[in-house]
Amino acid sequence: MTTFQLITIPLLACAVIVTAVAISRRRLAPRVGVMWLALWSAALVSIAFPELLVRIAHVLGIGRGADLVLYVSILFTLGGFFLIYLRFRRLDEALTQIVRHLAIRDADEPPGDDHAP
Repeated sequence: MTTFQLITIPLLACAVIVTAVAISRRRLAPRVGVMWLALWSAALVSIAFPELLVRIAHVLGIGRGADLVLYVSILFTLGGFFLIYLRFRRLDEALTQIVRHLAIRDADEPPGDDHAP
């Protein structure tokens, strides 16, 4: 076992445990928590058994396991950015609706008569 494996495997195991505890204490949404558990577990398995990545890469027609990790990382990063973009769009639309509602509500009040009895 390499020094890198000796350092990262326990750290990833801790990340799995912390994530599982966060899910059980409802500090993390189950759907998001399962995604993180899958990510930590995949990293743990790929670091513990690097030859497995090489075999999977060869089956997929990719030369090296490191290239497979790079390609998958790029795909997941782009997917994550897209989901963040969609969330910001939803927040922007919700904020626009709130501002419109407040503008219409405040437009009904007579100007300058805020504290009339």
